[in-house]
Amino acid sequence: MPLYKSAEAEAAYRAAYDASLRLWPAGHESIDIETKFGSTHVIACGPAGGMPVILLHAMGFSATMWFATVSTLAKQFRCYAADFPSDMGLSETENPPAAAADCTAWLSELQDGLEIDCCALVGASYGSFLAMLYAMAEPARVSRLVVTSPAAGFARLRISFFLRLLVSLVTPGRTATERIMRWIFDDRLPLDHAVIRQLEVGIKSLNSRVRVFPRRFGDSELAKVKAPLLLALGEGEVSYDPRAAAGRARRVMKNAEVEMVPNAGHMLVTERPEIVNPTIAGFLRK
Repeated sequence: MPLYKSAEAEAAYRAAYDASLRLWPAGHESIDIETKFGSTHVIACGPAGGMPVILLHAMGFSATMWFATVSTLAKQFRCYAADFPSDMGLSETENPPAAAADCTAWLSELQDGLEIDCCALVGASYGSFLAMLYAMAEPARVSRLVVTSPAAGFARLRISFFLRLLVSLVTPGRTATERIMRWIFDDRLPLDHAVIRQLEVGIKSLNSRVRVFPRRFGDSELAKVKAPLLLALGEGEVSYDPRAAAGRARRVMKNAEVEMVPNAGHMLVTERPEIVNPTIAGFLRK
């Protein structure tokens, strides 16, 4: 199955991607890293000698969603925001990751391609799920782990989340997308924002080929995470119970710091950067 539904769809999505990229700090650059899963597109910024940080985006979004986060982190750290192969973004693949082991293999090859032995990982939603998978499989290559609003992971996704997602899929169009985005963001991010517009264009333009879906990790799996971990959750999280997730993280993971962000939901990195950015930067500096 081709990534884009047509040549016109590809042009529309690339234009929307570029519009989101204009929100990024000056001096960013695009890098393409070859892996066995295809070419991975990476947006890089920050001082070349800074501590490396790889950022992993939420499902349906792309590396561009990190614009608000890198505005702070790139002042001190070398940031690499990657488009996950098979999801939205500019990565190209004919061999999308089909199992958890593939996801960790991809991240390992990405690190190798960027010439990074060990780095911090920062994830959002599905990206947090990927970051945790990798920290379990390759603990020696992860120095610090920041997971924001992890998809499943610590708590099961609510039935209402799947029902609303199903409705948005079977009733395609701007109205359906707006409905689920309004549920997730409430009034914390305008629906005419460039990153939301990119998501809407992507749903119309790309064939998603994601094969690995998030799940709740067992206690023994969470115990495999050796890196210091920051778990950031929005008080207004709608996809699962954030207090249950926070309680479980504190109970099971002795190396975890948990932050509950007020007036924030599932995409707290874009909703409340004035709180989240200094929290992440401070954790990475420790």
